[in-house]
Amino acid sequence: MARKVKGSKQYRMKVVPHRPFSGTLSIVGAAALVLVTSASAYYAGQYHLGRNLDEKSRAHESALRELDKLKSENEELRLRVATAEQSLTIGEQANDKVRAELVEKENRIAELRQEISFYRGLMAPADGSDGVSIGRFSISQTSDARRYQYKLLVQQSATRHNVVKGHATFTVVGSQDGQPKRYPLSALSQQADSEQILLRFKYFQNIEGELQLPQGFEPEGVELSLKSSGRKGFNIEQRYGWLVQKS
Repeated sequence: MARKVKGSKQYRMKVVPHRPFSGTLSIVGAAALVLVTSASAYYAGQYHLGRNLDEKSRAHESALRELDKLKSENEELRLRVATAEQSLTIGEQANDKVRAELVEKENRIAELRQEISFYRGLMAPADGSDGVSIGRFSISQTSDARRYQYKLLVQQSATRHNVVKGHATFTVVGSQDGQPKRYPLSALSQQADSEQILLRFKYFQNIEGELQLPQGFEPEGVELSLKSSGRKGFNIEQRYGWLVQKS
């Protein structure tokens, strides 16, 4: 039995069971828990990452398919537009050709009518005109877009032999900058010295030359007037449309 020594501090003793592997197991358990947790987090992250990548891949593939579809539709539209433009161009060219042929045929018809009128006038006098008439009248285009050649033939019946005396006036009518305008031949042609063209012939008389249209003037027709110098005689008024023949 132990004795207490007076003046010394006494310690209470407790008996504890000896477990040499307890600390090691705790460390191993904690490490295993950390490892499992890390592995779970890793695989969970990989799962979500793979899922997101799959979704993005599908979205990317869908966008590529949509892009290819749009490219195909765009190319089809380009072809349709090109075909439509080509058809329109062909149609316009065909219309221009038809219009040109129509004008050419109208010019030829006008020429034939004038020839018939000329020969008819030589054979028989027109009523009320004292045998004088306009045999031919034509306007032809020159190389200059604003310059034209005119030809006028005045005739008398072959059954008459009197000398015809009088004068003719030649007026181009149209619009100047949107307003009605009239130009006498003397204002447009160097071959005409005055507004009145002298007439003196027994069978027929040719009157021809060139005229220059002013800028901004749009011709619509020509007015011709033939008058005798005597009190009694011919007085002819005739208007022609601006029908231009090709030179």
